Amino acid sequence: MKILHRIFPVLLLGYHLLFALFGYQYVLTHHGDAERYWFLRQDLSRSSWLTFLNPGTDVVKVFTFPLVKFLHLKFWSGFLIFSLVSFAGVLILYRNLMRITGSKVKLQLLVLVVMLLPNLHFWTSLIGKEALLIIPLVVFSREVCRQRYFSILLLTSTLLTALVRPHIAFVLFLSYVLALLFTFPLSRKRKATLLGGLGLMTLLFTWLLTSIQDFSGGFQRVVQKYEAHIRYFKKTDSYVPLDQYPLPYKFFTFWFRPLPFEKEGWLYGVISMENTFFLILSLFAAYYSVKYFSILKKRILFVFPVIMIFIFTLMYVYAYANFGIILRTKVMAAPFLYFLILEIGSVHFSNHDFAESQ
Repeated sequence: MKILHRIFPVLLLGYHLLFALFGYQYVLTHHGDAERYWFLRQDLSRSSWLTFLNPGTDVVKVFTFPLVKFLHLKFWSGFLIFSLVSFAGVLILYRNLMRITGSKVKLQLLVLVVMLLPNLHFWTSLIGKEALLIIPLVVFSREVCRQRYFSILLLTSTLLTALVRPHIAFVLFLSYVLALLFTFPLSRKRKATLLGGLGLMTLLFTWLLTSIQDFSGGFQRVVQKYEAHIRYFKKTDSYVPLDQYPLPYKFFTFWFRPLPFEKEGWLYGVISMENTFFLILSLFAAYYSVKYFSILKKRILFVFPVIMIFIFTLMYVYAYANFGIILRTKVMAAPFLYFLILEIGSVHFSNHDFAESQ
């Protein structure tokens, strides 16, 4: 097992880079945002790097602009570069998950399987936001895992996430503050500091979000954008009537569909197997969450991902109704789902081993 742990990161790198090749071929055939990020068929002669110093989509273009205009790199090289960048996040995630497993061999084997599931690798190997976001998201998780609850690196990860997707940063930070309040016996002064920090960060996230999109109509404007998304997705081949489902089935669809034989094509077949795997894991996790709730409710690595995943899913199930977009969106929350499952598994095996030793 020790030898496998030593060589697995190397194998994981090769495996991850295969998705860069696959992603390149996929975009050439089906097109996608990667073409826009790489400025294909665009005239950059009058464009300046400073033009893209904005939050949101332009963050990706800040990264790609010099590669295209000054270095004249080919389109395929962008997939290789973004895949190498995102692998740093994949590697940090792997090491974090192994840290949670401790010496529990069954959980270590589970981590090896989870790290080979394709959805995370595919979307983080494309030229796009997910490849950049995976690093700050898993670094944030690593700081929580190492009990560095107020570190500069944790705050920096939040701010980097906010530059690309301010609403994700808000969900992340809100969930984290709530988890701290629920799991730690904080003084009134510390609670006031946390809530004050949340208020300031919310103002920052709101400013960044309104810099990216027009929300001048308030909540009604948000509803209009959600409705516009649904109307657009109804015209796509991957449309799923998420807007018509009751809330529990919205959640189920978001995380576990398509299931096997629900959609045609080998790509959907691969994804459906991954979804089935996570459905089975989640059922076990739900059972042991109830069984060990008195222990888990005091652990931040349980409370934080539960809150984060719930708010994250609630935010998106009303906006998206397309399997492809859902699969891409799940990548941002996937590391937290992994942490949650392993934390529950760790508590289960610790209690199981303790009971056997008696």
